[in-house]
Amino acid sequence: MLKDIIPAGLRQKVYAGFAIVGVAFGATQVGFATADVAQPTWLGVALAVFTFVGGAVGFTAAGNTSEPDPDTQETN
Repeated sequence: MLKDIIPAGLRQKVYAGFAIVGVAFGATQVGFATADVAQPTWLGVALAVFTFVGGAVGFTAAGNTSEPDPDTQETN
């Protein structure tokens, strides 16, 4: 379905960038909450959009995950 839409090297950078942005948004929200001040509108909007886009990132990641080869899997 979504296999190889983005080359592997670029996917790695996209996933890393997505994670960094997520941590930055989360840290900003925690900072506002800890300071006990109102969260700015832009942050609420950014978090909502980030969450929505996360679905597409997840589907892309899932689409590029290979199934394990049963012939090479170890059994316990």
